[in-house]
Amino acid sequence: MDMGQLKQLTSWRPRGFIQWLLTVLAVVTFSFISILTYYIWNPVGLPNIMSLLGAIALVMPTFLLSITVVILILLGLAVWRKALIAWTILIPLVLLLSFLTVEPIIKMSNYAKNENVSVSLSSHFFGKTEITSKFIQDVVYGTTPDGVELKLDVWPAHGDSKESLHPAVVKVHGGGWVSGNRGNTPNWNQWLSELGYTVFDVEYRMPPHAGWKDEVADVKSAIGWIAEHADAYNIDPQKINLMGDSAGGNLAMLAAYSMGDIKLPPSTNVPSVHVNSVINLYGPVDMTEFYKNDPSPDYVQSVMEQYIGGTPSQFPDRYKILSPISYIQENTPPTITLLGTSDRIVPEEQAEILNRKLKENNVPYELYLLPGADHVFDAVPDSMSAQFAYEKVKAFLQKNNK
Repeated sequence: MDMGQLKQLTSWRPRGFIQWLLTVLAVVTFSFISILTYYIWNPVGLPNIMSLLGAIALVMPTFLLSITVVILILLGLAVWRKALIAWTILIPLVLLLSFLTVEPIIKMSNYAKNENVSVSLSSHFFGKTEITSKFIQDVVYGTTPDGVELKLDVWPAHGDSKESLHPAVVKVHGGGWVSGNRGNTPNWNQWLSELGYTVFDVEYRMPPHAGWKDEVADVKSAIGWIAEHADAYNIDPQKINLMGDSAGGNLAMLAAYSMGDIKLPPSTNVPSVHVNSVINLYGPVDMTEFYKNDPSPDYVQSVMEQYIGGTPSQFPDRYKILSPISYIQENTPPTITLLGTSDRIVPEEQAEILNRKLKENNVPYELYLLPGADHVFDAVPDSMSAQFAYEKVKAFLQKNNK
């Protein structure tokens, strides 16, 4: 090998189309991963596209793994074609992505162990839950004064028989009070029905076709209708539990805590019903503070203004009336809250406000702050965070439905 060939082999300057292409791809990849890492470590800024990808990275276990595989392929090509700049950039990226993948797994594993919950790593990456349960769709639970039919889906408890009554779970969907629909979490519905709970998955009116009180009014109407039809569905009317995710968690707490309050009546002529317990998945509780202090103000303030009709300075009374903490007292139902520490919509402060108020009124409560989990962490039902949530919800329901 002469000196010219040696110089060519050791030169850092890309030579030829392939080396230049690999170098450009490495630089672009470095920029992308750097921004993605920022939004993983700083969960803020929805609906920014990179913030959304950061959320996907935290919620979907295979997302970062897939990116790592792609970069490993690029690295192999860079080494093969002697693109020195490219592989010098790509090696640290592989190490960084490995850390981003492994670190939350270790944190969640340790947290689950401390809480005496068993989680599966293989299910975290390779689990696949299929929806096989049959359910009854489009059951009308009421008609509003202006003629709108309100509907829900019924997921009967597995092994249903007429010999014993089943507890019920009324499921309230999320979507920021302005979007979403029943059926958004079929995995929860199926899992609960397999445990022996009859699930009523509720639809409610939303803007622009609903007023600021209508959403919780519809939820209360569903609860009252379910109690009135307890015999038809073989459920125990004394064991009606509420569950909601995000805005649905807020509405579930609001309906349960304000039951019987004349400021928030049901939208149809149904009785007030005692709620047995509440499952709050990352739902806010103090609407004024939530508007003022959240990680993604562009999104949160927009949907809250659509839902409530304006800002807290314009409608302070509405924000107070729609805050579940305004109704907490000694007979408030036991509540469990699960929230991710990396939630880019609902801050930990909201869970702390709730638990402080529940504690002051001697209401039984449980709070679990899942390390590294983002909003809708249960969207992938086999992830470690979701596995943890299932076990804690199962124990909570068993304790409160004896």
